[in-house]
Amino acid sequence: MEGEGRFRYIAFDAVEIDLDGRRLSVGGRDVALEPKAFDVLALLVQAPGKAFSRDELLDAVWGHRHVTPGVLNRVVTLVRHALGESAGSTRYIHTLHGVGYRFDGVVRRFAQRAGSSEERAAAEGVAWATPSAAISEPDDAPETLPSAAGIGEQVKDTPTAAAPTVSAKPLRRSGWPGLWLLAATLVVVAVGALLWWRANPAKPAVAPQSTLVVLPLRAIGDDKGEAVFADGLSEELTTALARVDGLRLIASVSAARAREQGLDAVQLAERLHVTHAIEGSLRESGDALRIDLRLVETPSGRTVWAQSYDRRMKDVFGVQQEIAQAVASALALHLPLDRVAAKPPDPAVFREYLRLRHIFLTRPDDADYAKAEVALNALAARAPDFAPVHGLLALNLATHFEPGREQEALPEAMRALRIDPDNVYAHAVLGELACQRDEWNDGMRELRATLARNPTDPIMNSLVGMRLAGLGYGEEALRLAQVGYAMDPLSYWAVANLGAQLDTLGRHAEARSYLDTLPGLAGKPDVETDELRWRNAVWRKDLAGARDIAAHMPDDFAQKPLYVAFSAALADPALWPQALAQLHAAQQASGTPLLLQLQVPQPDQAMALRFFENNWFFYGRLLWVREYAAIRQGPAFSDFLRRTKMLAYWNANGWPPQCKPDGDGARCE
Repeated sequence: MEGEGRFRYIAFDAVEIDLDGRRLSVGGRDVALEPKAFDVLALLVQAPGKAFSRDELLDAVWGHRHVTPGVLNRVVTLVRHALGESAGSTRYIHTLHGVGYRFDGVVRRFAQRAGSSEERAAAEGVAWATPSAAISEPDDAPETLPSAAGIGEQVKDTPTAAAPTVSAKPLRRSGWPGLWLLAATLVVVAVGALLWWRANPAKPAVAPQSTLVVLPLRAIGDDKGEAVFADGLSEELTTALARVDGLRLIASVSAARAREQGLDAVQLAERLHVTHAIEGSLRESGDALRIDLRLVETPSGRTVWAQSYDRRMKDVFGVQQEIAQAVASALALHLPLDRVAAKPPDPAVFREYLRLRHIFLTRPDDADYAKAEVALNALAARAPDFAPVHGLLALNLATHFEPGREQEALPEAMRALRIDPDNVYAHAVLGELACQRDEWNDGMRELRATLARNPTDPIMNSLVGMRLAGLGYGEEALRLAQVGYAMDPLSYWAVANLGAQLDTLGRHAEARSYLDTLPGLAGKPDVETDELRWRNAVWRKDLAGARDIAAHMPDDFAQKPLYVAFSAALADPALWPQALAQLHAAQQASGTPLLLQLQVPQPDQAMALRFFENNWFFYGRLLWVREYAAIRQGPAFSDFLRRTKMLAYWNANGWPPQCKPDGDGARCE
């Protein structure tokens, strides 16, 4: 018989695929899918957990005839959208950077459609199994599945898994006993199903989450100030839309890069994993503003909504609320009622605030940044009652990491909170200042509360994640880095943070796929990028790659000769005496331990721990790298943990998995 021993249907969660009928059903509804997209999906789901290279997929589906990888990217995007996936929610189809794709999911295979009339007809004359005897067991699969942020979720049986199946033993056709047995079995099945339904009432299907990018508005005119104001207004609109229930927003940095690169609707869906995009323009004429907007569906490019707003400059503070409400309505989503400001800010103050915040977020160059600091101080003096200005000023002061600056940051943060108790930047400052004093309980409580107020802010995800990483909670830090990356996938800092945290956890090959993209995101030679990539190459035992990275470091980087010497010594241990002599001289000259102290074969523990105390914010996560295990040995390390109050924090909040109590100290792997 054709198809004997073969499974026609594949199901996972609310998805069912009819391989022969070439039908895809999600949540009980048929979803249209292009032929090639269906072929790719069918290939992936029939081998869950297997990594398919791009060439394998192109060969299997297209025969690799005159097809570019971009065609495959587009098809995978279509498959993801058909399955209800969006940015930060690639639960099933995972991209393996530099390799291809992999399907992750617990699948069930059926010869006939579960619970259908066809199955019942085919099963005539055979016994029904009880609900506990499912037609097929899930493929070998892990007990946890990756969720949107990479957190494992316990696998639970679904109603589909309890579908009746065919017994291998035929039912006797003669006499009443056989009919009675059939009736009794059906009663048992019905009672069992009723009890299951009462314990597990059906839940309404959850619609896939919409994900939106607000592309920076085009300024109509040649005035550079108008362009910066348009960018600032776009960022403010992103913040307003982030409050819409059920809507995820891509952060401003990635939005700006997407516009610079001229990404179309298909590319936006592929690169940013968005379902919609807002594009438009801003025209200023004296006190008058005209804002033209269009909401576009991706990857189709279909216009969902378009609107023009003619307003006076004094109304700019409120127009974003109108736009947010209109977008929410167009997407059938809900915008919570906002607190109405008792007194809208002066339009000129708000315009200048948007301009300065844009500079602080993007830091176009050092000259502009230094000028912006002076301008922000002047604006705070002009606007004593505008909380956002004082919160931004406080954050800028607190993150300078210069002795004494916290004394300037605290009054500004407290002023912002007196005006607006919910000012996010001010709360972040209170948390950061407490962490700088090693008051971890107060600091992390404030930072976590700040993140809860604004969970879609990639800056806050990075800030909290870096603090958690330094405290030893590497997996939690990784989840926040993944969230930050999902919201800002084209941002240098989001990519660097994710790559660095993967490296910290020993996942060096994965880290490389992110770190190798950093030179293109930095836009210019960057020492921090070189250091990240150099360490990754060393940990991967790619000594030739490490030597090449060191050789191409900027010539004006004072430590370049050290990296060159260390690269040579790692390849030829006979050269270590010369490299260590250079390191000793450089540390003597600077009066402080250098980062390369950690890379010494037998590091000076006291020197290494002093480096961490001096550079905790940026390099604290490196304390937990597997390759630096020697630093974490003996009583000196326990003294360090007590001195930095980390032991007290662990005792109050739970210990990281790599450490265990050891008397009044700790033993860390």
